Amino acid sequence: MNADHGVMALVRYRNYMLYWLGFLISNAGAWIQSVAQGWLVYDISDSAAWLGTVGFVRAFPLIFLSLLGGTVADRFPKRRILYITQSVQLLSALMLGTLTLLGRIQVWHVVLLSAVSAAAQAFDQPARHALVPHLVPRSLLHSAISFNSIAFNGAALFGPSLTGVLVPLIDFAGCFYVNAASFVAVFIALALMDFPPQEAAERKQSMLQDLGEGLSFIRHSPIILALISMAAVTSFFARPYQQFITVFARDVVHGDVGVAGLMQAAPALGTVTFMLIIASATDIRWKGKLLLGSGILFSLGLVAFSWTTNLYLSLALLVLVGGCAMTWQTTLNTLLQTNVDDHMRGRVMSAYTMTALAMMPLGQGPIGLAIDYLGPSLAITLGALISLGWIIYMGLVRVREVRALP
Repeated sequence: MNADHGVMALVRYRNYMLYWLGFLISNAGAWIQSVAQGWLVYDISDSAAWLGTVGFVRAFPLIFLSLLGGTVADRFPKRRILYITQSVQLLSALMLGTLTLLGRIQVWHVVLLSAVSAAAQAFDQPARHALVPHLVPRSLLHSAISFNSIAFNGAALFGPSLTGVLVPLIDFAGCFYVNAASFVAVFIALALMDFPPQEAAERKQSMLQDLGEGLSFIRHSPIILALISMAAVTSFFARPYQQFITVFARDVVHGDVGVAGLMQAAPALGTVTFMLIIASATDIRWKGKLLLGSGILFSLGLVAFSWTTNLYLSLALLVLVGGCAMTWQTTLNTLLQTNVDDHMRGRVMSAYTMTALAMMPLGQGPIGLAIDYLGPSLAITLGALISLGWIIYMGLVRVREVRALP
């Protein structure tokens, strides 16, 4: 392996490793809360539609605030932004835990607190994405973004499984408190990182003008627009499947919360495996082909999973689906970051946040209703096929330059 590339090269960058370790711990807590919260909501409501609603409401803060969040990320120190956004999410987890502990928790509480967390993420994600290119050299950016996926999905590898152990021991409330405690790791990491006195360039124009400039740039860049549109369609129609793994665990393979945890962890196993390969590779020169191939395989794998009733085959397919999905997201993220200048990066990544993060919960509402009326297999299949068609159309027909991206 070339010494200038791969995981071993990333270890040499102290700021990046602090960033990575802090979010690894925090992500583990987030996954523990996600599985516990999903099971709790489905237990209370016995409805996939309510389960989808919890995700659905997250879309609106992300849609209406993400572009503003990107503009803020381009204007203000990113560490200060992250301190604030992480604090809001910590308090949200504490409130969820306290309501559950007191026996007063209702579905609308979960819906409201999910919206609050999403509002914080609308500012958190653009700042976090835009920070990474300042932590590693450009030649390591794809490896760094891939390794970030390991922090998120590596935590998913043991977080959901741990939930099955924690719920009988400390109940749902304890799981929410564990998530709240995990944010402390991010605060410590941010405090230890070395930053220049001012990370964002001084700007003479207003924030509204900055926002308009970012939208104009995206609209007049066919490749950027194609990448963001593919992220939007895939996020709306295909990626919401993870919110409904609880439905497949309980109603298709007839398992309990432990089985739900295993099924939530399976995509993470695929992610960690695929991302380790990518993060360890030298600078990949065929990212466009990797993007399209992983997106197509993700959609087809999801169709196969949706019709599988055997637990072990479901787990195997989820490993494939998770690995392909994260390869798709990581490569798309890298292509966006490497095709924009630094002064525009926060705003472009906020558009990505709005599509990749907001469209997924927005799709969870209608897909939850479709599951209630059509059944989980047919509903998830239809979404996957729409995603597949759009990837092929945009990447191979409409904007063929995507396929040739280095």
